[in-house]
Amino acid sequence: MGARKTKLTITVDAEILTRAKDTVKGRHLSLSGVIERFLDFFSDPYVYCFKCGEKFRIRSAEICPKCGWLKCPQCDACRCSLGEEAAIAVFHMRRVLEELMGGRLKW
Repeated sequence: MGARKTKLTITVDAEILTRAKDTVKGRHLSLSGVIERFLDFFSDPYVYCFKCGEKFRIRSAEICPKCGWLKCPQCDACRCSLGEEAAIAVFHMRRVLEELMGGRLKW
């Protein structure tokens, strides 16, 4: 038996909705499914460790007092364990995630 579904009414920019509908159609997805997955992620976000690849929930991660980045609960990696070039790349990917999430990763 699947999860109980409930109807959601939202208001979004018409151009964004048109682009989203075209995109989900091209990928053979449903707009409801995309929204549901994002809301699930938004309410309990996760990341993958850039060192060991382990998936972990942001809420369960500690923040490194030295660099201010999330520490992987599996291998303890944070920004401190990266070289400068890798740290810059990870920082910019983190910026994308934070823009999607509406702010910093740790609340």
